[in-house]
Amino acid sequence: MKKIVLIISIFLLSIICHYPAFCQTPNPLLEEGIKQYQEENLEEAIETLTKARAADAGSSMAAFVLGMAYKRTNDLPNAEKHLRDAVTLTPKIKEAYVELIDVLYQLNKLAEARQYLAIAEGETIIPAKIAFLKGLILLKENKNNDAVASFEKAKRLDATFAQAADFQIAVAYMKEGMLSKAKESLNLSITQNPVSDLAGFARQYQDIIDSAIKTHRPLHLTLSALVGYDTNIISKPKSDALSVGLDGEKGTTLNSSVRVDFTPRIEGPWLFNASYTLASFVNSQHTHSHDSLANSVSIAPGYNFGRWAVNFNASYTNFLLRTDSALVPTADSSPGYRQYMHYYTYGPSIKFLVNETNIVEWYIGYEKKDYDNQKYTGPDNVRDAEGPKTYLSWIWLYMPNGFFNLRAEYNIDHADGMLWDNTGTRLTGNISIPLFSQETANKYGLLSLQVTGGVYLQTYSYEQSYQEADGTTPVGKRKRKDATYNGSVGLNWAFWKHGSLICQYSATEVDSNMPVNSYSRDIYMAGFEFRY
Repeated sequence: MKKIVLIISIFLLSIICHYPAFCQTPNPLLEEGIKQYQEENLEEAIETLTKARAADAGSSMAAFVLGMAYKRTNDLPNAEKHLRDAVTLTPKIKEAYVELIDVLYQLNKLAEARQYLAIAEGETIIPAKIAFLKGLILLKENKNNDAVASFEKAKRLDATFAQAADFQIAVAYMKEGMLSKAKESLNLSITQNPVSDLAGFARQYQDIIDSAIKTHRPLHLTLSALVGYDTNIISKPKSDALSVGLDGEKGTTLNSSVRVDFTPRIEGPWLFNASYTLASFVNSQHTHSHDSLANSVSIAPGYNFGRWAVNFNASYTNFLLRTDSALVPTADSSPGYRQYMHYYTYGPSIKFLVNETNIVEWYIGYEKKDYDNQKYTGPDNVRDAEGPKTYLSWIWLYMPNGFFNLRAEYNIDHADGMLWDNTGTRLTGNISIPLFSQETANKYGLLSLQVTGGVYLQTYSYEQSYQEADGTTPVGKRKRKDATYNGSVGLNWAFWKHGSLICQYSATEVDSNMPVNSYSRDIYMAGFEFRY
C-alpha cells in the first residue's frame, strides 16, 4: 500500500509541475488536500479538496485528486462525478481518463466507459493500462475472444501487467469452455509471482478447473414416477347431451419416464447436446384406449458466439397407443400398443444473453405429424399434418434458483384432412420461486413453488358440421375455434442432491364453438424424481 501511495504522490507532483497554471496560481487548499491524500488521510483530504473545488471551480487538478480520494474510499458515484470534471475542465488531466474508465467499468456503465476508452486510445494515454481496461470491458460484455486479444496487447506493452492479464485470459477461456487453455493461462499467472495474492486466487481457480475436468460426466440419467388422480381421462364433453355413454372418465394414473442426456465437454465455441426419453402413461380406466408409450430422441448442435449462440434443434417422437382402429370396437376388444403417431420437428434457434439475468430465445422451424391406426371416416378426417412453427421466449433469472419465463408461439398445420387444417397461437408463462433462504436450502434442500399458466387459441380453416350443446345438428356449418386454458401449481423439494419430491395440481379448460370439443379436466399428481 505504501508503494502505491508513493507512486501516486510522485505522479501528482509531476502533474503539478507539468502544468504552469498550477504553479502560477497557488491554491493552498489544493496543496493541503494533496498532502492529506499522500498521507492516506482520505476523509480529511475529501473535506479539504471539496473546499478547494468550491474556491476554484475551474481547477481540473482539484477535481482529479478529489475523484481519486472518493475512488480510494469506494464512493464510486462521487468519484465518477469529479473524474468527469477532470477530463472536461481546462487543462484536461489525461491520466484521469484511465481512472474514470475504471470507475465506469465498476459501475457497469460500459457504453460510457467505451466512449472515454476511444478517446484514451486516440490520444495514446497509458496504452498498456487502457488495453487492460478494454479487456475487462470486453470480458464483461462476453466478447471473450476480443478480451483475450486486449489482455495479450497489455502484456506486450508493459510486462508488469503480465500476471493480471494472464489471470483474466484464464477467466475468458473458462467462459468459453476452453478449460485446458484456461489452466495454461493460470499456470503462467502463478509463475509471474508465486507469492502474490493474485497467484493465490489463480491456484483456487486452477483447483476448480481440475475438479471440473475430472468430474465432468457426459451422461446424465433422470428417472421419475408420478401417481395421480385424473377427473377426465377421456376428455368427456361438458354437455350431457353430447356425452351420453361416456362413463368412467375419472381414475388414477401413473406417469413414469426415463431420460438420458448426453452433454460432452467440448473445448472451444462448439456446442452439442442430445437426449433420449422413454415415457409411459397408464390409467385405471379406459386403459385399452388411452394408455400410451412415447420414445423421443433429440439433438442440438450449436456454436457459441459469446453473448449469443446458434443451435440447430431436431427431434423425433414415436407415440404408441393402446387403440383399436375399428370405428365400433367389439365388446371383447383388448388391443395392445400400436403405432399411433410419428412426430418430427427441426429448425434453428438463436439465444441472446441480454445481460447476466435476462435471456431471449427465438426459434423458427418445421414440424410434421404422421398418424397410424386412425379411426377412418373419410378423407376429410385424416389428421396427418405438417407446417412451420416459431416461438419467442424470454427468461428472467430474477434471483438465485428463481426464474420467470414468458413464451409466445405460433404454428400452422397443413393437414391432409380439411377438418384438421388449422393455425394456433400459444401464450405461456411460468415462474419458480425459492421458498427457503440459501442457508436453509443448504441444510434441507431447495424447496420451490412452481406456477404455470397459458392459453392456446386455434382457428380451423374450413367450415364443418357440428352439434349444439343440446345434441341437435344445425343446417349450416361453421369454422371451428378452440380456446384451451391451462394452469398448474406445484412444489418441488430437492431434499437430496440426486432426488426430488414433487406434488402438483393442474387444470385444463377447453372452450369451443363446437360444444363436443369443450371439456374440463383436473389432475392431482405426486411423485419422486431421481437424477444422476
